[in-house]
Amino acid sequence: MPDSDYDEAMEIWIIALIFIIAAFGILAMLGYVKNETDRLQLKHFLATAEYKREMDELEKAHAAKVESDRVVIGELSSKVEQLEDDNGKLQSTVDKLRLDVATEAPSDTLIAS
Repeated sequence: MPDSDYDEAMEIWIIALIFIIAAFGILAMLGYVKNETDRLQLKHFLATAEYKREMDELEKAHAAKVESDRVVIGELSSKVEQLEDDNGKLQSTVDKLRLDVATEAPSDTLIAS
């Protein structure tokens, strides 16, 4: 009979030891999960910061490109205006030459037509 009490006490200690080992395992898994969660949060934070930095750089580059495009458009607009002025001057010169030619040789134009 004393062996059976000893066996029962051993079973209780073995079961208690199994529960303690299981509890340590669960605690270790919880620690691992927390560590991984913290690591993933840090990774997410760093990726978000990198994304924001890249977006800021792209916005600055885009703003610089827009400004340079505005400068180019301004320069081209002034060149177009200058060409229009030159074209108007040339057109008036051509009109004057036609008028001069028409007044100098009216008989030549009648023969040609």
